[in-house]
Amino acid sequence: MGSVEASVEIPAPLADVWELLVDPRRWPSWIDGFGSVEWVEGYPAVGGTIRWHSTPVGRGTVSERVLEMEPRRLLRVAYEDPGSSGEVLTVVEIVAEGGAEPRTKVDQRLEYKLSSGGPLRSLTDRLFIRPQMRRSLQRTLAQLRVEAGDVMGGFEPPAP
Repeated sequence: MGSVEASVEIPAPLADVWELLVDPRRWPSWIDGFGSVEWVEGYPAVGGTIRWHSTPVGRGTVSERVLEMEPRRLLRVAYEDPGSSGEVLTVVEIVAEGGAEPRTKVDQRLEYKLSSGGPLRSLTDRLFIRPQMRRSLQRTLAQLRVEAGDVMGGFEPPAP
């Protein structure tokens, strides 16, 4: 099983960031490769499910089921798409910096198993798949930061 992680600090209150994370109607603005929602049932409550479609060059149809949810703290979902299955763990926390503006840290860890790949699956994963998944996760969190800034009245994202 492969694993990738990424983190971001967002200059916004935790409550606002959490709302972006759990509202599928807002996902197109920040999730890398997100196309549209097909259906939602009970999401983001434990046991809730959602099925969504990626953009044409993305992952295809993705089904998710909520495994664990602690409001404004943690969301763990199992997912399956045509090329892989696994879990995504998202943890959010307030970053205290004295009397500074509110900041929220978002950590995501994606653990996955490839559906195919044959005898070279491990090598292909290490050289190609894992780096792509890491970059996609990083782009997603960077866009979440930008979207949270737009919600908060805008800010300039840091230079790359």
